[in-house]
Amino acid sequence: MLLVSCSATRYGAAPTAEELTRYVLVIQESPGGQLTHDWRHAEEFDLSWYRFPTSTRESTYGRIVRVAKTYQRDCDAENDQCIKMCMSRPLPRGFGHTTSGGRGKGGKEEWCNKQCRQPYRDCLELQERQAHEFSATDEAIDWLKRNHQTLLVGSIVVIAGVAFVTVSAGAGLIVLAPAALLAS
Repeated sequence: MLLVSCSATRYGAAPTAEELTRYVLVIQESPGGQLTHDWRHAEEFDLSWYRFPTSTRESTYGRIVRVAKTYQRDCDAENDQCIKMCMSRPLPRGFGHTTSGGRGKGGKEEWCNKQCRQPYRDCLELQERQAHEFSATDEAIDWLKRNHQTLLVGSIVVIAGVAFVTVSAGAGLIVLAPAALLAS
């Protein structure tokens, strides 16, 4: 009896880095809220539904284009710089009252903070949309489990040098497939 129950349990042992391109990562939430993960052979999934269309002369959609490596932005430093620049400039016409009345720079600083708030939020949102890169599968799975509710379809997660694309997210199931399999 014990052997039967142990053999029925499915373990999602991580494939080696060389094998990752042939596996799909499935993260599933149980009714109790517990998250489990499983590495499955890509052959188990019909990935043709998610493949990018081949490019034609009229369209560039689906082509792979090399771009320069992006740098990691420092949103806090950008926000500080925005506030400094705002504080060093005169206020727009009609806003002179914000520094009058013995309030010193408090009113102007509040106005500058308000002006720089949206660019700061935009920067933070862009940082979230950047590809997430992990050198080890365990580290990636831990992050994915903690952030499973914010993961969007089309998000890119790089695990041990292999780019995975989120092809399904929501309703308690997340599926990440290697981008190389989707582009073929």
